[in-house]
Amino acid sequence: MAWWLLLAVGWIVAILWAGSTILTVRFLRGSRLADRAGDAPDPRLWPMVSVVVPARNEAERVEKALRSLAGLDYPALEVIAVDDRSADGTGGIIDRVAAGDPRVRALHIAELPEGWLGKCHAMQAGARLAEGELLLFTDGDVVFAPDTLRLAVRHLLARRIDHLALLPGLVPGGYWEDAAKSYFAMLFIVGVRAWAAGSASRNVYVGIGAFNLLRRTAYEAIGGHETLRLDVADDLMLGKRVKQAGFRQDALIASDHLRLRWQEGVGGFIRGLEKNGFAALDYSLPFLLLITAFVFLFYAVPWLGVLSFRDARVSGYALSVLLMHGVFGYFASFHRNGWLLAPVLPCAAFLYLFAVWRSAVVTLRQGGVRWRGTFYPLEVLKRRPRR
Repeated sequence: MAWWLLLAVGWIVAILWAGSTILTVRFLRGSRLADRAGDAPDPRLWPMVSVVVPARNEAERVEKALRSLAGLDYPALEVIAVDDRSADGTGGIIDRVAAGDPRVRALHIAELPEGWLGKCHAMQAGARLAEGELLLFTDGDVVFAPDTLRLAVRHLLARRIDHLALLPGLVPGGYWEDAAKSYFAMLFIVGVRAWAAGSASRNVYVGIGAFNLLRRTAYEAIGGHETLRLDVADDLMLGKRVKQAGFRQDALIASDHLRLRWQEGVGGFIRGLEKNGFAALDYSLPFLLLITAFVFLFYAVPWLGVLSFRDARVSGYALSVLLMHGVFGYFASFHRNGWLLAPVLPCAAFLYLFAVWRSAVVTLRQGGVRWRGTFYPLEVLKRRPRR
């Protein structure tokens, strides 16, 4: 390959890394919930918020999550805890928490209607019972700080937005688990361009399962979860439909206010992506090949250039290496291990790639997705309303 072409490739990758670094760091520094909502005034009348919490076989974590919701300092609140056909003690735990707090209501689902994913149906059922002007969809393993909802609603009302997504903090685990999950979180921010969620572009959107707060009017306008009934990535697609319907949206970081333990260990991380890794790519092998090429370009090529060249051609590749490890270290510094994770970024990226390829192989081999004990055929999932 020509000398000048190798030089150009290095600098193109470096420029792309520089742009991603600037945007990511600006988002991390300027989009924290406490900072953005701290200067907003309290409304004269707090709107009622209905929190919908779907839970299937969450006996280990659902009680702590529900009690954190019951402990919110928000003045107008109801929590609808939906037991979605659980086979463990989830239903009994929900009933016990509901019996001890009048703001918590229990809803038990015994059967899954045809043409629905379990979680989507549970959220739709919970939303039907909801009385609030605002709806918050969260998961059964998310733990809230007491002032989380007050800050979020204050921001939503002050900015006059219709949908607010909050990025949670992850409870730390082992070194490699933290590296894999930190990379995945950073990839999500960059991939959805979270810093531009508040823009007018309908092609930039975000949705997060741990915290999707939206006005009932927006939820009803998009048809609720009826339009998402077969979407494995229902949280992100909720954000997409809200944005494409012309509503205003924003995304903030709430790692100090929301916490969850998303999968345990590297094996848990890989298995956790089994259902939605390939689904996020719309079950498309060409798209998966494109993602593979991008991972190789951004994480392998810079190091190959540094190890291969000893002249001016190394400049762009060296800068890319410094930027990619630096931005990952800065992102990870908000969690335990922090900067210690920076050196293993390429390993974390290829671990993610392995998990996505495994998701594709498993999905195609078994002809569908197995999620929380229920099998959904691929031919059925592909019949979902088009995005």
